[in-house]
Amino acid sequence: MVRLILFLTSFALVSTACESGPTVDGTDAETFDASIAAIKAALPEEDQEQIDEVMEAFEYLYSDNVISSLNASEAIRNRIQSRLDGMDAREIFAEWTDRVDKAIESLEAKKENTDSAMENLKDVRVRGPEYYVQRGQSVVKINIHNRTDHTISRVYFRGTLWRKQPRKWLLEDDFNYNIRRTEGKNLGPGDRAEWNFALLSPVWKRAPEDVDNLSLSVIVTRIDGGQEQPIYDAFTDRFTTKDSRRLRRLVSLKESIGTLEPEPDPEETSQSHGRTSNLN
Repeated sequence: MVRLILFLTSFALVSTACESGPTVDGTDAETFDASIAAIKAALPEEDQEQIDEVMEAFEYLYSDNVISSLNASEAIRNRIQSRLDGMDAREIFAEWTDRVDKAIESLEAKKENTDSAMENLKDVRVRGPEYYVQRGQSVVKINIHNRTDHTISRVYFRGTLWRKQPRKWLLEDDFNYNIRRTEGKNLGPGDRAEWNFALLSPVWKRAPEDVDNLSLSVIVTRIDGGQEQPIYDAFTDRFTTKDSRRLRRLVSLKESIGTLEPEPDPEETSQSHGRTSNLN
């Protein structure tokens, strides 16, 4: 019922704006703001707030591809101006619907791929990971059991370092172990191994010196068969906590703003009415 109300509200809004109404002028910031104001003014007063919501939603939608925070708002604004240039109210809503649907579908596919890979990677068991320091170098000790049906040449991990007392997250990092190059052989199905290797990333320089009060948790995020040939991969393009927050936000925006459906074709509507009247 809620979704139906949202749809009807959105449909009523865009249907009030005729196709020959005001359009976006994306020449510069001033003309853009003025044209959006004109589009808004042409709508019924009770619907004008929805245009503001859509414009704010576009800013969030386009923020994902901005690499640097320096002048980020200006870059986002320029993209929106360029993208919406020449559109009327109906087309703005259609663009929003198309873009948010694609963004949600992309994130959902990414989540599905990551979840599927992680489920399969559970069969690469890591037991009792240990963190210690040797000659000033951070080192990890890992016992691993390959319970998959695959021969593994390289394993990728994500390690999280914790303080034991009081329990506190300290740092996270990705690292990997090239079995074939280091051991001279692969890890076959059913094989077990124990590895000690240095953690070379500068991230580990932030680790406290009191190693007795530290614990390390490790998960497997990818395994390779041949060189650079992943078998299961939740590392390269994994669904992150940031992705999860973004997906929830986009779904929320889509539900609150509503989506645009094409207006019924007048001829089809007329024919439909005619068929109904004949039945009577």
